[in-house]
Amino acid sequence: MSESASSRSSFSVKKLLTPITIIALSLVIYTVLVNNKPEIITAAKEPVPVAVRALAIAPQKLALTVTSEGNVQPRVEMELVTQVAGKVVSVAPSLLSGGEFAEGEPLITLDPRDYEIALAQAHASLDRANAELDFATEEQSRVRVLYAQELTSIAQVQSAERAFLVARAAKSDADATVSRAQIDLGRTVLEAPFHGRVRSESVDVGQFFQKGASIATLYDTQRLEVRLPLADAQLAYLDTEFANTGIAAADRIPVTLTANYGGRQQSWTAQLMRSEGDISTTTRFLYVIAEVSNSTNANGMRLPVGLFVNATIQGRSVDGLVSIPRTALRSNNNVMVIDENSRLRFREVQVFRLSETHALISGGLSSGERISISALQFVVEGMLVQVIQ
Repeated sequence: MSESASSRSSFSVKKLLTPITIIALSLVIYTVLVNNKPEIITAAKEPVPVAVRALAIAPQKLALTVTSEGNVQPRVEMELVTQVAGKVVSVAPSLLSGGEFAEGEPLITLDPRDYEIALAQAHASLDRANAELDFATEEQSRVRVLYAQELTSIAQVQSAERAFLVARAAKSDADATVSRAQIDLGRTVLEAPFHGRVRSESVDVGQFFQKGASIATLYDTQRLEVRLPLADAQLAYLDTEFANTGIAAADRIPVTLTANYGGRQQSWTAQLMRSEGDISTTTRFLYVIAEVSNSTNANGMRLPVGLFVNATIQGRSVDGLVSIPRTALRSNNNVMVIDENSRLRFREVQVFRLSETHALISGGLSSGERISISALQFVVEGMLVQVIQ
């Protein structure tokens, strides 16, 4: 029994010494590693320059433009109205909706027979009046001679004078009647008052029209205009006189009209002729009128009535402006100036005008400076950059 107890005691001691030995070895290894850890050497990393595109600042005198849009409309549009009554005996082939006619072209002919008869009667009355006047003139002369010889009374002289005046008045009345008959006969043919087109018509051969009846609506294709709305802020970019008075300056202002028509981009020249003077109380726009003197452009394309066009109006010229891409303008009207050490510096500038693609700067930048025109998302003051082409 004693030997068995001794064996168990020896096993217990061995079992206890094993973890103690492992722990001791671990402490030794940890101590060696801690005392022999490698030394970490840190070094400051050089910043990497950000590549940007730059724009050299060069203030210059720039000609401003103002854009607007509107519909082409005829300057002259009128109703073709009969000035005498009559039956239609002929209608020009061009007198159809959309038809084109030349100035002076006969459009409608009314039955002239009644007016020819009236003219013949007027001529007969004129002949009778001429005969009466001739007789009265001779009678007046004869009575005056007799009165000078004391062979007639003053009453006869006065009667002869009255007869002469009555005959002369009848002659004037007959002349007027002939003129009226000639005018009425001429009005049986309705001629085109200008070169234009027919917007609408309501006439056919055989119809009878009373005096003053409307036959057709015509418009002039040689004199077209566009009514253009301008915001009050846009007036600052036009000629000073125009902005102050609302009336075009002595030299008419050039306007370029553009539209996509006939399968390609077309342009026509016009001139700013006048303004309507008052600002609309509903739209708050001032409307100006651009007139097209030549409705056919260099490509031979005629400007059609009703076409929607974009208008570019030539404005005044301003000194000391810098044009930069709008993307180069950051919040609060700041730009990124590249200093002599190739670092970015924020600079507030004075914005004269903004468009969809560019900004005109009137102050805050000096000639020779450079600004970054690259679209950078994250920018900090003093960031190092590298300018690329």
